[in-house]
Amino acid sequence: MQGIGLLKGMFVTIQEFFRKPVTEEYPDVMPDLGDRFRGGTIKLKTSKCISCGICMNSCPNGSIKLTSVRDENNKRHLSTYVHDSGLCLYCNLCIESCPVKCIDWTNEFAFSGYSREDLIFDCIDLAKKRGYDVPEVKATPEAGEKG
Repeated sequence: MQGIGLLKGMFVTIQEFFRKPVTEEYPDVMPDLGDRFRGGTIKLKTSKCISCGICMNSCPNGSIKLTSVRDENNKRHLSTYVHDSGLCLYCNLCIESCPVKCIDWTNEFAFSGYSREDLIFDCIDLAKKRGYDVPEVKATPEAGEKG
């Protein structure tokens, strides 16, 4: 009985020895992430955002903070949009609740820092770096802020 079990175990070991390795060379080759990956930063399309604040209100941990200003036509424009990924649960409630679908997740996952402040991202600056159309905020001096 022990001899057959030993031979079966050695057969499995020899099969694994000749199999192609499945190791990913992570820093050199980025892994292929699925379409439904949640774990990056927020990708904000500022030209579509209506500054309604529903994403901020639907976040259970309060990891999204936004402020808006009103122009001379009493229309809201986004002035700041900050995502604290250290507090974020990645629950997708903010993205599902957005009425114009202007926020989504990125596939960037390798962000880290030495302090909690390194995990706070200004999404308007990130949108400018990614090449999205970011309209300039032109508010009147007596424009009110929503926060």
